[in-house]
Amino acid sequence: MTILNKKVTLAVVVCILLAVFFFATRGKKGESKNLPTSGLEALPVTVVEVREITLEDILEYIESNGVAQAWQESDITPEVTGKVKSIFAEVGDNLAIGDPIFKLNDELLQLQVEKARSLVTQLEGNYLTSKRDLTRKEKLYKDGVVSELDRDLAQAKEKADRGLLGGAKVSLKIAERDLRETTIRSPINGNLAERLVDVGTTVNPQTKVASVVDTSKIRIGIGISEKEIHKIRKGQDVTVSVDAFPREEYQGAVFTAGMKANETSLTFPVEIALSNNREPLLKPGMVARVKIQTGNHTRVVSIPQDVILTEGDTAFVFVERDGVARKMSIVPDRTIDSHTIVKEGLSPGDLLITVGAQTISEGEKVVHQ
Repeated sequence: MTILNKKVTLAVVVCILLAVFFFATRGKKGESKNLPTSGLEALPVTVVEVREITLEDILEYIESNGVAQAWQESDITPEVTGKVKSIFAEVGDNLAIGDPIFKLNDELLQLQVEKARSLVTQLEGNYLTSKRDLTRKEKLYKDGVVSELDRDLAQAKEKADRGLLGGAKVSLKIAERDLRETTIRSPINGNLAERLVDVGTTVNPQTKVASVVDTSKIRIGIGISEKEIHKIRKGQDVTVSVDAFPREEYQGAVFTAGMKANETSLTFPVEIALSNNREPLLKPGMVARVKIQTGNHTRVVSIPQDVILTEGDTAFVFVERDGVARKMSIVPDRTIDSHTIVKEGLSPGDLLITVGAQTISEGEKVVHQ
């Protein structure tokens, strides 16, 4: 055998030995995987989240949206026709009842007052004469000096002159009143919200010339369903917020609660009132979010609604005790803002499983962070 053949034969033998060693070693490793574990199988453990049960105070609310309105708002129209002569107030000015806003030209009305006053003076003289004449005729009639016809004519003349004088006095009052109405005044306490005329504008009783709003208080109208209207009563506390001031809350109260449902919306009208006496001030037209406190539950157990499970008519939750999930039957009460008050079944200190409760079973090992 040549040296080359010997080397080839040696290489083949080495390869065969390596192959035998590889398969022998692999078989041993496979056997080691199937070795008995003396019955100590590892039980499955589920990771959950828990929350310790505590007693809480829960406030109950009804929430709704409405629009802020001025406590009082008055649209002003003049009582007489005329041309604007002077302006005394600008938009935004604070006004008290009776403060002038603007004045109409009153020259013609002043002349009418003078004319009416002159007529009254004239008719007063006529009436005084006819009254004296009647007194004289009645005395002469009793003495038999004048006839009954003369006395009756004197009575008629006195009555007619009295009527004319009375009518003239009424006309004078109307003229004087029209003269006063040439000064347009604020009918309420508030601020001038609109002034729709300027100097030289001709107005009449059908013309809206200004509006005054009282925003010292704000009213908000909302609608409450028939299921909740029984919870509403006058004086209940109300919390109000608006988009314009998202970090602010305003406190008010129920002012009126409707006794009849709106025929269109089928809700009962409720009006909220609040003082508008701090900055930032609310303005009419702002969209308001209203929360009316309808209940106060003190020292109760409250849990998230979505952790409650059911079997038939029985409600239950899972709690963690010594690393094991335990099913606890509960008696739920009302649900407020996705949280349910529990009357029976849970106690302070219990570890309620809040995440993972839907996938575990009684007695299952659990671990929480």
